Amino acid sequence: MPERRLPEWALPVPQVDRRTLVRGAAWSAPVLLVGATALPASASPLSDPRIVSTTCFGSVTRCSTVPAGTVTFTAYVGQNVAPVGSTVTITLPAGLSFVAGAPQTQTVTVGANGLVSVPAFNGTGAAGSYSIQASFTSGGSTVTAACTGTLLAGAGTVVEVTRSVGGGSTAPTISTAPVAISNGLIGATSGDNAGRNTAIVTATGTVAYWGDNFNASRTSPGSLGSNAKTVSAWTSSGSNTAGGAYSTTDGKVYQFYSNGNVTPTVLPVAGISGTILDVQSTDRYSYALTSSGLYYWANATGSVAPTATLVPNTAGALQLSAFGGYNWQSAPNNFQYGGAIVKADGTVCTWSQGFTLSCSASSPSPVVKIEAGPGLASASGIGAPVVWALTASGELYSIGSAFPTTAQQTTWTQRATGVKTFDAWGFQGYTGGVYVTNTGSVIQFNAATGFAYNISDETSYFGGKNVVQVFSSDGTYLALTADKQVYAWGGNLDNTGGRSHPANQSVANAVDLEVWGYHVNNGNFYGGGYVITGEAC
Repeated sequence: MPERRLPEWALPVPQVDRRTLVRGAAWSAPVLLVGATALPASASPLSDPRIVSTTCFGSVTRCSTVPAGTVTFTAYVGQNVAPVGSTVTITLPAGLSFVAGAPQTQTVTVGANGLVSVPAFNGTGAAGSYSIQASFTSGGSTVTAACTGTLLAGAGTVVEVTRSVGGGSTAPTISTAPVAISNGLIGATSGDNAGRNTAIVTATGTVAYWGDNFNASRTSPGSLGSNAKTVSAWTSSGSNTAGGAYSTTDGKVYQFYSNGNVTPTVLPVAGISGTILDVQSTDRYSYALTSSGLYYWANATGSVAPTATLVPNTAGALQLSAFGGYNWQSAPNNFQYGGAIVKADGTVCTWSQGFTLSCSASSPSPVVKIEAGPGLASASGIGAPVVWALTASGELYSIGSAFPTTAQQTTWTQRATGVKTFDAWGFQGYTGGVYVTNTGSVIQFNAATGFAYNISDETSYFGGKNVVQVFSSDGTYLALTADKQVYAWGGNLDNTGGRSHPANQSVANAVDLEVWGYHVNNGNFYGGGYVITGEAC
């Protein structure tokens, strides 16, 4: 198998999981069954029970209270709503708790129109995805449903994570070190064999940064900007440059660029209009997704401020995932860039080596999160980007040129159901990642052109804890549990000799995190990330 490496492609999980303006709205969108008197005739036999999630809690900051009735389910018996007075069992996962110290499992009475209203609860766990379970029994049969919402992190201190450098036959070790940032909120990190670079939005609205190409260290981070809201960072795999972009609370976008261990130059980006939903920055190109559509610009390397260009027919797009970096497989295609968006009508569109969209007529829907990475590269061209998509109903799909068969490369393939969160990476005919199910299973996955899609169940290594976030890169993986513990491991499924398994890193009160990983063509893996810690609620 040829060696492969991962260029920095703007890691969209934290940018989607943490920049929850879009995803939170998707999770909280009602299914519009409240008040319905009957299901379609084909839904179930006359006596079968059924329960569905109708509203969830979207995105709320941890340590806050979600009022009673925010989360609702609707119960049915056959084609009709369940009788008033029927009961439904509601179970909260670890990290959520009913108010006044009530038990994690509560019995709730069904109201008019089959409505099941969940009592008020607190979000006390780490930032991440949480699934509330509802169980309904009728006629001797029991059915369940899940509602998945997101807790957001508050400000806290920052810890750097580093995995040891080694080949595919050497299991890595993980180390941690404090960063001199006490009020980090969200951030982005990237790296390669030449170094790493990280940028963190702080509670005061500045962007704190450190790294080998940023002329700042973890013991003395730099600071730039003001009123920052989101940030994205990249590291070049073809030079010693690095940079990123950030958006501000007053609706502006800025880029920053460093050419070899110098203080980054910050420039405003012109030409962007509409409400900013997301900003992602990759090697060579950066992007802003707004209510007006998707904008892109070539990263400015001097003192002249860039002007963004609007991609036609992208107004109302809801999700963005972008990538960019160098490859080593073929000189004619030694740089790959592209990405994916979810348009307003739910269609998933991709672009690669240009900004002309290729849209899928059979996209899964509604998509609440996408991940895109480079497709297979060769001397004859570059294949379609690798895309993973998670729907609001918890179905995980994939498509693109990193999969074993032509059918999987050109049509959407369902990989799992009942998924509450996931993270994925892709590069030049390889892809991998991790997903977590509503019932607590943690599954690592991997695929490559010419090789089978395969999975590994890592659940047992978490000791029964509720995993609420996962982050994956080529060879390095991080996870966060509801009780604010960090787990890390290394190795892809095709490198069994160099794999480790999830292990607790003894970082106290972790509430958020991010990962980077890199695999160069000499066989060595590099990787790391950061953790934001917080106080108990």
